[in-house]
Amino acid sequence: MSASAWCKRMMERFHAASSSTGRANSVDALGRRLRRKFILVAMGAVTVVLTLIIAGINIVNYSHVCKMADTRLDYILAGKDGIDWRDEPKDDPANGKDAGDGQAGVRIGHFEGMTAESPFDTRYFTVTIDAGQVVDVNTARIAAVGAKRAASIAAKLHSKGWVSGFSGNYRYTTDVQDDETTYVFVDCSRELASFHSFLSASVAISCIGWLAVLAIVTVASGAVIRPMVESYSKQKRFITDASHEIKTPLAVIDAANEVQEIESGESEWTQSIHEQVARLTALTERLVFLARMDEGSAGFTMTSIALSEAVDKAAAPFESVAVSRGKRLSTSIASGVRAHADAAAVAQVVELLLDNATRYASEGSVIELSLRAASRGQGKGAAELVVSNAVDELPEGDLDRLFDRFYRADVSRSSKTGGSGVGLSVVRAIAEAHGGSASVCGHGNQITFTVRF
Repeated sequence: MSASAWCKRMMERFHAASSSTGRANSVDALGRRLRRKFILVAMGAVTVVLTLIIAGINIVNYSHVCKMADTRLDYILAGKDGIDWRDEPKDDPANGKDAGDGQAGVRIGHFEGMTAESPFDTRYFTVTIDAGQVVDVNTARIAAVGAKRAASIAAKLHSKGWVSGFSGNYRYTTDVQDDETTYVFVDCSRELASFHSFLSASVAISCIGWLAVLAIVTVASGAVIRPMVESYSKQKRFITDASHEIKTPLAVIDAANEVQEIESGESEWTQSIHEQVARLTALTERLVFLARMDEGSAGFTMTSIALSEAVDKAAAPFESVAVSRGKRLSTSIASGVRAHADAAAVAQVVELLLDNATRYASEGSVIELSLRAASRGQGKGAAELVVSNAVDELPEGDLDRLFDRFYRADVSRSSKTGGSGVGLSVVRAIAEAHGGSASVCGHGNQITFTVRF
């Protein structure tokens, strides 16, 4: 084996190994991104469900505390209009009755949740206010609040116009008769303490459960994502490998066609072969480029370039191309526009957009290309490249699909235009690699592509 052949084989192995390593790194990075997204989505759903459950249970629990307190308040107020339930009924052995059979017991039956023992374990106090002045304070059934403090609490509530709710651990309501307003306060400290304990316990248990689910999801995410990553890896490997394999027979076909032209002369058939070989070669190169973009190894050289000059230079050859295809190219390129970009990539964007426009624009129409500095608010130092042209009919549905790989508005995929449906995908990939974007909009029969760098 000659030295040159050996060197060539070593270089091929080196490039193959580098490509394989880059592909593996890209797949690993994709796997990590997918796992993170899966974990975030799963834990987001778990968080929402747990939050709703905790909130629902504790809201019901709090409502029950309020309801029971309000029932006791109603019972106390009912006693103001009849027999005072605070006068404890006495047992009457002669009649075979006890306190539970008396009037207090009968009234209790009308209040949901009240029992015969409720009057004896209820702690409350009342304050009566007339014309803004405290005229009566009753703290006989509570030990934690004195008359002075009770009067101060009621006076403050009365000055604010509040008639029901909570004041600290006390649930209160009012009874208005003539000019007198009576505030009745029921002690709910035990119920509220129980509510807070349950709330703390439910939150703590939910946090432990959330951490347990996180651990399970983290472990299981690898198995869930693995089939997707493997499928993606096989797809990328197929595109890259197939593209490389296609290049060799295309080169052989093109060379054989040139020999045929030398021997028999050029004909429409040999010319057609040249065109189709060039078309397939361009398609394979774009597929390889997109695969490298997915792997993050496109190899752009970012420098500060004169964007105006780069766009003008790339657009110049398409004036004659447009004329040959029955259209006309009009350019409006602002001078002095610069960008941090790869000059070759920018030229490729311009060429792909103009190639697309000259193929699909209406016969005899004008294709407009413009470059301008982006308006304020779109980013300092940003620039906009706009290509607009008239079409016979705008594609139906979402125009953003035009950037999908192999998508063509012509569902018949006619070869008359010569497009492959990959060019606009390359445009968007290059724009996003430069930190920009590519978009499309349509109005009437006019379609406009905008690329921001």
